[in-house]
Amino acid sequence: MNGEHAWKPFRETVDAPMERARAWKEQTGGKVIGHLLPDVPEEIIHAAGALPTAVEGAGTQGTQAQAHIPGYTCSHAMGAIEQGMRHDLDILDGMIIPYVCDTTRNLFHIWNHCFPNKSNEFLRLPKRLDYPGAAEYLKAEFSRLADSLCNITGRPRDDEDLAASIALYDRSRAALRNAYRKQREQPAVWTSERVQTLFKSAAKAPREDHLRWMEALPWDEQSQDAMQRVPIYVRGKVWDPPGILDLFDKIGLLVVEDEMTTGYRGVATDAGSDGDPIDVLVRRHLSLTPYTGYHQQPDKLVSGFLERVQGSGAQGVIFLNPKFCEAAGFDTPDFQKALENAGIPSLVLESSSRGVSLEQIRVRVEAFREMIAEDLP
Repeated sequence: MNGEHAWKPFRETVDAPMERARAWKEQTGGKVIGHLLPDVPEEIIHAAGALPTAVEGAGTQGTQAQAHIPGYTCSHAMGAIEQGMRHDLDILDGMIIPYVCDTTRNLFHIWNHCFPNKSNEFLRLPKRLDYPGAAEYLKAEFSRLADSLCNITGRPRDDEDLAASIALYDRSRAALRNAYRKQREQPAVWTSERVQTLFKSAAKAPREDHLRWMEALPWDEQSQDAMQRVPIYVRGKVWDPPGILDLFDKIGLLVVEDEMTTGYRGVATDAGSDGDPIDVLVRRHLSLTPYTGYHQQPDKLVSGFLERVQGSGAQGVIFLNPKFCEAAGFDTPDFQKALENAGIPSLVLESSSRGVSLEQIRVRVEAFREMIAEDLP
């Protein structure tokens, strides 16, 4: 496998994730467990003998969901319900919805009402990550989730299985970080759109297969790049609307770091193997870049964000704030003020696949690129 053909399994997985899950289920007889992102520990699902597959609602169009959830709900949650109502998710044996905001908290109850025959779980993540009891609380919650998943799959809970799953996912995270590095070095070949296809497919395919596919990629491929790429840092939740990264590639923006759920944030930190496997996953969770909706001391939150931006070498920052997501907007003014004081330009985009045109975004992003490119040599 080489050249363009090497990218084929990743694209097929992103285009038809449930078909990939169906093929795995038919081959193994195992359970398929969906999860809504972010911060669901896929290793726990994998160790229970199930296939974890991410459900991304952004980009899904339709009207059936509005019979069950308010129209002012974000595209990620609205789209997930829509996929379920039109039977796109019938292959799932269960669903894990994490508590990261009020919408996901309410979504779990709606999900249970709409799909009562599925094995649905609500993952109660701590909102105060710096609270002294957060680690102990999260360990109990991860342990409860592990027991519940093993009851669903009928596989005995085993710490060795979990340790092996953690090691597998750490290898996967390392490979994805390497792809992200290649994006910086060879952006004409390892485009942002291509690298994001790797990230998205990793959360939908059997991770063992995904690692094997990544080994077959043309890692040494070189290409001359005549376009001047302007380095940017992106903060947000999910890449929405679809096509946003392809737009960045075409106009010459290079994403050198991001905080997206399906981006660099999810692979920046390994879990490791030092100690009890559940403790390892707890430590990793608490070390992640704070997600919108998690509570932290404001000064610490702002200073940490500014340090990450400055360390990335970005020339500017783009905020992809999902439409109808209040949590995404809470911290943005403080972040923008800190960036302004540091002399770093920023652009806030209210992003959504519902009611927001990619062409409208293009005009603003092109103007932003022209502005920050003036300061480049």
